[in-house]
Amino acid sequence: MSKKLLLVDYENVQQVDLSRLDDGYEVVIFVGATQKSVPIELVTQAQRLGQRVDWQRVDGVGSNALDFHIACHLGRIIERSPQQQCLVLSKDKGFDPLLRHLNKEGLKCRRLNSLLELDPKTAPPTEDANTKRVIELLGKTDKKGRPRKLKTLTQTVAAFFQKKIPPEEVSRIIDTMFANKLISETNGNVSYDF
Repeated sequence: MSKKLLLVDYENVQQVDLSRLDDGYEVVIFVGATQKSVPIELVTQAQRLGQRVDWQRVDGVGSNALDFHIACHLGRIIERSPQQQCLVLSKDKGFDPLLRHLNKEGLKCRRLNSLLELDPKTAPPTEDANTKRVIELLGKTDKKGRPRKLKTLTQTVAAFFQKKIPPEEVSRIIDTMFANKLISETNGNVSYDF
């Protein structure tokens, strides 16, 4: 069995670059009942992983339906293999209390906002124009006035560009900031290291 298991909340995070994973990972991608398509790039990357990737379509529709499937799957894996490291790829901080509890029990679990956080050394540089602009504007903001929640930060970044950049670009900018350790999230609060 692989040493690391990545559980992907595809309803919440669509930018998934599986090429960042080494051979020690198994992946389970959870897709919501209403999601109708998956980009060919992700399918191609998943095919390269062969038997190490599993797709789980969640049948039910409802608030947190996919999250409960991930939590159930996580519990079953940990019951069978308590030494396995488990990562949940999701921007949904609702997983944090569960993962904190599992860690207190001696298990190895954590949530990632982006796969860029796995290897910060290979994170894209922050020199692209959009990321530089966000860092500059946030840097000019009084530290107490900076967004404290990820949702608010996302809205703020979009507002910096008068909502003229696509949501994928907003996510990419925030993911780049996470990967470069310029921001972090603990207990649902965003912290800044600049």
